[in-house]
Amino acid sequence: MLHRQKAILQLLQSVGRLVSPAELTAWAFLLRHEFPSAGGSAFYDFVPYTNGAASFALDQELGKLTDQGFLVRDEEGGFTVAAGAEFQSPDDAVQKDLSRLVERFGDGDTEKLLDYVDNAFPAYTVGSNRKRLAQRLTADPAVYTAGYEGLSIDAFLNHLVENGIRRVIDVRNNPNARRYGFHRSTLQRLTGQLEIEYLHLPELGIKADQRQHLDTIDDRKALFDRYEKSTLEENTAAIDRVAELMLQLPSVLVCLEADPVCCHRSRIAKRVAERTSLPIQNL
Repeated sequence: MLHRQKAILQLLQSVGRLVSPAELTAWAFLLRHEFPSAGGSAFYDFVPYTNGAASFALDQELGKLTDQGFLVRDEEGGFTVAAGAEFQSPDDAVQKDLSRLVERFGDGDTEKLLDYVDNAFPAYTVGSNRKRLAQRLTADPAVYTAGYEGLSIDAFLNHLVENGIRRVIDVRNNPNARRYGFHRSTLQRLTGQLEIEYLHLPELGIKADQRQHLDTIDDRKALFDRYEKSTLEENTAAIDRVAELMLQLPSVLVCLEADPVCCHRSRIAKRVAERTSLPIQNL
């Protein structure tokens, strides 16, 4: 069981009552942002959503914990720890923060809790239907690129929202991923929920069998040089399409690698910048 899941179970157990998804999400958000432990290692990240701060990963893992028998969910969606559920406690620092969290915010007044989060963190209200205290940014025209390596889906999507991105252009040849949220169908669904368009252009990707034995920067450079001379030369229509899309709406070329130098998207960005005269900006 993940450390963050232990923290959520401990939190629910310490409250000892039915907890709504909105209340639980707000508690998790505050644990991350207002307490020294920040929920422990690899705790949840959050995005601005229709009811304020939300976590797609938390929602997904609550479903898993329910399926595994650790949680019980009532007909209205509220959560309690299942009778007899056994799990290890989180570390001492997290436990102390959980106690403080419940003491400070555990009175059951969900509206007051949500108001507190909204007022203290207005950036997370940019997509809210409940209370909007900040306006969503729209980025200036540029050829944007981003890699999701090392990030949770919520951290990655929040980064896009914070930077005013309105469209994802996925340039992976085969957009499968073990990490939750980055498989094509899931990424398309979650970006849509944040009003970010999604487009997959597999013809601009590099096939897996060509990405073997990339042990050094020189290996990658040689691969990308071949890629430019073959794939990009053979897919000028796709490059033209990306250029047009970049001019229409703030869009980002997305692939795995955090460092654009280690990713073929840097070569795509170069071609698009030549066509559009836009600067390249790596997020």
